[in-house]
Amino acid sequence: MEKLTQAWFELVDLRRRSFSRSVWIPIYGEDYAINELAYPKVGHIHELLAVGAAVIFEKHRQEAESLDWHDFSQSDTVPFVDDQGEYHLADHFPYGAASSMGFRLVLSQYTNSLHNKTVELHHDFRMAYGLILEDNHWLKPSSGYEAVARRKRDDTGKTTFIEVRSEYLRDYLAARNAALRLYYYRERRAVMSEDPGFNWPEDNSLIDDPHDRCQVRSDKIDSSGDFAGATWAVFGSWRTDVDPSEDVPDFSNSETQENTAYSSRRGKRNDTDIRFRITGEMWRGEWIEPNETTCRMGYDEPEEDLFVISDVDGKRTNLKEFNFEEVGKYLWFSPNLASTLIARRGGHLEWYTSETGGISASPETSPVHFGVNHLGLITVYAYDVARLPLWQRRLWVAQNLSPDGGVSAELLEAQMRCRPAATKAAEFLLDYAIDWIETAFQEKYSVKIFRDHDELSTLQSSIHRFRATDRSGLLALAKDMVKLTIERIEKRQLLNVLQLQRSDLGTLKLLEQIWAKHTDQKYAKASMAPLFGLYDLRLADAHLSASDLNDCYLRLGIDSSANLVSQAETLIKNVANTFGTAGTEIKNREAT
Repeated sequence: MEKLTQAWFELVDLRRRSFSRSVWIPIYGEDYAINELAYPKVGHIHELLAVGAAVIFEKHRQEAESLDWHDFSQSDTVPFVDDQGEYHLADHFPYGAASSMGFRLVLSQYTNSLHNKTVELHHDFRMAYGLILEDNHWLKPSSGYEAVARRKRDDTGKTTFIEVRSEYLRDYLAARNAALRLYYYRERRAVMSEDPGFNWPEDNSLIDDPHDRCQVRSDKIDSSGDFAGATWAVFGSWRTDVDPSEDVPDFSNSETQENTAYSSRRGKRNDTDIRFRITGEMWRGEWIEPNETTCRMGYDEPEEDLFVISDVDGKRTNLKEFNFEEVGKYLWFSPNLASTLIARRGGHLEWYTSETGGISASPETSPVHFGVNHLGLITVYAYDVARLPLWQRRLWVAQNLSPDGGVSAELLEAQMRCRPAATKAAEFLLDYAIDWIETAFQEKYSVKIFRDHDELSTLQSSIHRFRATDRSGLLALAKDMVKLTIERIEKRQLLNVLQLQRSDLGTLKLLEQIWAKHTDQKYAKASMAPLFGLYDLRLADAHLSASDLNDCYLRLGIDSSANLVSQAETLIKNVANTFGTAGTEIKNREAT
């Protein structure tokens, strides 16, 4: 195998690496990067990382330097009472020591063979950051569900390995006035049919420092995995002074030469199926140092400079300068921002007027009041962004644009003149219109024309003008609108209203016929145009020609020269108007 070089077994690449420079710090368990074929088959190869770790208080660091791999390797952590009656906590480190140098960040306990070992991240660490465990990650909801720690599990569900994100670990260590002592063992092993003949020292040692050792060896083994030609011995002993036929045999007498017999056998393994086990091993102790100060406990967060453009000169200003209510500045953002924010867990978008609404990336953060200007850009009062949590400010700043198109007129009216507009957003109107026509059919004909959908709430939340940041986004919006509206119409219910058993007509044509009964055929056909245009538009990315696409736009009343966000708004609004008008006329006019 190409990778089975002398340097690979000598762990040259791994010896150069330090976990102190890693984003994720292992703190528990065993992880197999490679594990091919069972030992001792020829072709077996594995690479193992085994980790033990403990948080060591600053005053005990020198003492901890005297400990080695065997002290840090992870054993069960269970509380106990010693011979002097002193109680030892489960997390105390070292286990069973008279005084504690620190504590384990991972607690484990074996119950019995019917159950996997219980392995838990220390409760103090979890509560310090408000973490929740989902699947294999400990998440911090207050930071946008960022993964702070993660675990690996085997096929039985047993936890085998745990890592912690470095920035959070170091922050916690700073708060505890401690450092993490990390001790780990690495092994690379392979079974080969021939000795590769590597030039290694006779004592097998490449490095022999107190806390950094590396050894290599090549051993001749047989098919059992034992050393080739190994000798074996079997010893037996038994009592001769007790009659086994007695009802109650008594073995209470002490064993002596006179009442004990012995036997032994010796031999040598003669297995001729010889192969070679090539092994490289490393033991290393490493300190993971704390940050200078802690900045993530409670409501604290790191200091970070984020710069935005707020004026026509294009100059970038630190967002911190806008963190006071009388700032008097607005910021402009790409419409992509909306999808970025609401895609976060708990993110949501709501509409107040035709041009304004509230948006947030978290269920715990009050929605930021925004407006949409005539170019489709999102405009927001700068202070409202500056006061957000850091993780959310990062999302906003990434979508910041130079000022263009002015501030949304309706937003200015609401915030600067206390005159909120009386308009309604297209998105609001669509939901209202669907409910309205449904109510009209129930009242007039006692039928429910829309079937339920398993993903109804997801579809509803996806219908918004900010989907249209490019042409494909507009077409995707049209497809979802078809799913939300046209594809949910119950054809059987429309046939019942028309008193038909069957029809080759589609649901839109049937709806048009019902509408015509309450008005007239010509008016109903003209009024239904946006719905037919929407239905055809769903195929635009694959099947429609340019002329057909223009025809869809015409029927939907979309101005193709307008910005895409405005086109999406028109699409939603005109479809909503169609359903709303149909519902009103079916509700208020008698059928002919």
